[in-house]
Formats: sequence, C-alpha cells, structure tokens
Amino acid sequence: MVTFLQQVVLGLREGSLFSLVALGLVLIYKTSGVVNFAYGNMGMFAAYIAYTVFAIAELPLWLAVLTAIAFGFLLGIVTERGLLRPIRHLSHSAMLILTLGLLMILEGLALEIWKQDYKPFPSLVRGRPFFIKFSQGRIILTRQDVLIFVIAAAIMLALFLYFKFTRAGLSIRATAQNENAARLMGIKVGTVFAFSWGLGTALSALAAVMAAPRTQINPNMMIDLQIQGLTAAVLGGFESLPGTVVGGLLLGVIEQFVARYLSEELKMAFALMIILVLLLIKPEGLLGRKSVERV
Repeated sequence: MVTFLQQVVLGLREGSLFSLVALGLVLIYKTSGVVNFAYGNMGMFAAYIAYTVFAIAELPLWLAVLTAIAFGFLLGIVTERGLLRPIRHLSHSAMLILTLGLLMILEGLALEIWKQDYKPFPSLVRGRPFFIKFSQGRIILTRQDVLIFVIAAAIMLALFLYFKFTRAGLSIRATAQNENAARLMGIKVGTVFAFSWGLGTALSALAAVMAAPRTQINPNMMIDLQIQGLTAAVLGGFESLPGTVVGGLLLGVIEQFVARYLSEELKMAFALMIILVLLLIKPEGLLGRKSVERV
C-alpha cells in the first residue's frame, strides 16, 4: 500500500510539470490557433539564461529564476509580434512551420553559446525531505517535490481567477472564443495574442527551471516534457484549461505506474499511444466539448 501511494505522489509531482507545460501550450493555442512546436526549446533557452545568471554571473538563485521567467515572457511576445504576426494573414500552416524553424534555431543557438555539455542546476529549495509515516512504512517527499506541487497549484489557481474575474482575462477568453467578435467589441486582439504568447512561454521557462535540477540543463532537456505536455492537453481536452490540469496529473500517475510495474523505457511510448487512441475515439479529450458548427 505504501509503495502504491509513493508512486501516486511521484506521479502527481511529474504531472504538475506536465500540467504547467500543457497550460502554456493550450493558452497559446486557444488564443492564436497555433500549436507552438518551439515551446519546449523556448523554455530550454530560458533555463540556460538562468544558468548564466546563477553560475557565471554568480547572482542569487532566486534572481536567476525570475530572470528566466521574465526572459521567457519577453521571448514569447517578441516571437508573436516579430515573427508570427507578419505572416498571420497567410495561413496557420505557415505559422506552424515557423515554430518548427524556431525550434531548430533555438537549439542551434544553445549549442553554439553553451555547447553540448550538461549544465548542473541546483534545487530551488534544500533541506531534509519530509516523511509521511504509516503503519506499513513511510512516504518520502523531497522539498523540491513539495515546491513543485505548491508552485503548480498556485499558478493554476491564479490563472483560473485571472481568466474568470479580471477584465484582461475576459478579453483573452473572448478572443479565444471568437476573434472577429472580440475585435468588434473593442478588444485589442493583437495585444491579447502577444500577452498570451508571453504568458505561455513564461510557463515553459518556469517548468524548465523546476525540471533542471533532475535533468540538468541541456539542449534536449524539454523534448520529453513537451511531448508529455501535448499528451496531457490532448488527454484533458485541448480546448479546456481545467482539462489540461486533470490530464497532466492523470498522465503523471499513469506514467509512474508504467515505469514502476512495466518498464521505464515504455513511458514515452505510452504517452504517444494515449495521443493516438484519444484522437481516434475521443478527440475532444476527457473534459473537452465537441464543436458544433451550423452550415
């Protein structure tokens, strides 16, 4: 029983990261209609910025993390305004191809600037782990695990309140629902696009920084997380922000049991299989809604 609960806790830890990645992907997709394939590498590049600030400039860790998040936010805005907006009138396919090109550019820049070597990055918090005791044993939680839970939960709650009760959040929801109607209502759709890209990319930067102590910083550190974030988004419903949270947590627990009782190597294959099965039998996801169009 204790082993089972330990796997659930570890799965929820991983799922929290998946949910953060999925939230950023879905936020960008809902507003601009583009699946950002460069999303993971944008977070990776921000993590390298954090490493530079902390290890090379020798500034405090908290400042390095904030710098990475701010860099991610600005990178998202610059990408939307400078690269995607000029070709938005062409097609969504053109923007999709552009994100693939950006993926390769960021990976090449990272290799050129920081080389192939893995860069160690410290845990955001240190100290003795927490122990939850049972009659049959105990569950171990590191302080980094607890921090990931708390930060992910706080961000998800803050985003829910922001979208539900603020004017800017309502503008984003209106633009996601109907871009033309939002524009007619006086909403600055271009600003909404830029802000959504900035906020989504900032979430990628945060996820990369939180994953860095385990993965170390390297040009491929976010590939698996991006795939798992996409899987979580498909699982929960690509049109549903709450669905992405549920999908991420559920995927984390499922993968943890696959790794524990089947094989560690099957985790990624299992995630890809979930995408294929859901697209065939329930493409709207667990909490998504079927779109109905009048003709």
